[in-house]
Formats: sequence, structure tokens, C-alpha cells
Amino acid sequence: MASRLPVPSISEARTTLRAAGMRATPCRVAVIQFLSRHKAPTSHQEVCLELEERGFDKSTIFRTLNDLAESGLAHRMELGDHVWRYELTAVGDQSAHAAGQLHPHLLCTACGGITCLSSRQVQVSILETIGEISEILLKGRCRHCLSN
Repeated sequence: MASRLPVPSISEARTTLRAAGMRATPCRVAVIQFLSRHKAPTSHQEVCLELEERGFDKSTIFRTLNDLAESGLAHRMELGDHVWRYELTAVGDQSAHAAGQLHPHLLCTACGGITCLSSRQVQVSILETIGEISEILLKGRCRHCLSN
């Protein structure tokens, strides 16, 4: 599984946002910090569950997630269940998430959980003749569901 990104300080998150040409609003900083604490793609609803308690409304969080995706700081994906999920791509310097590196995900068909996979766990050879690949999704059962 891909390792968790280090949680950036408020100052680091602001610097990252400004380097991407974005204003460093409190919501954007909070969303970057939230996403960096999660090791798998996270839905808008999951972000809202925590950040609404801090005074951010759902529509602001939604716009923030999409702004981060459009700027390249986050990757937005839909894994076959009609739910957009987001993960950071450029904050921190570890794991498959760093520098926007494409990496596969495992979607558990039993529990619906999502696991980031590293290139050490899954090796995929993509021929240039296929075209541009934006997401690699594997479906199966996670380790937890297999043991139950």
C-alpha cells in the first residue's frame, strides 16, 4: 500500500497553494491537510464530515476539491461507483502520490474500501500505442474481507 503523505503545516500548505497560483484560503489549507492524513482517495462527503464541524460549508469544500484537482494539486477519480474521490498529488515528497505519479487502486467489491497500490505491488506495462491512461483500477477483495 502506498505510504501516507506527511501532513503539511499551515505554512507549508499555504506555500504549496501559492506556488500553484492559488489563494491560500482557510478552506483550501484545511482540505490539503485533511487529504494528506488519508492514505486512500476520499469523497466529498468524507471531507465534509470532518470539516463542516470547523465551519466550512459543503459547497465551499466541493469547490475547493475541484479547484485543487484543476490546479494539479489533487487527482479526481471516479472508481465505478459514481462517486468522485480526491487524493493529493503534489504535497509532500513520498509515495506514489508525489509529483502526481499515476498509481493503481484496488476497489474492494465486498466492503467498497479503496487501497492505493504502489508500483512494487503492481507492475503494469502500458504501450504508447494504447493512448493516455488516466487511472488504473483493480477490483477484488481486500485483505480484511478475505480474512472474514
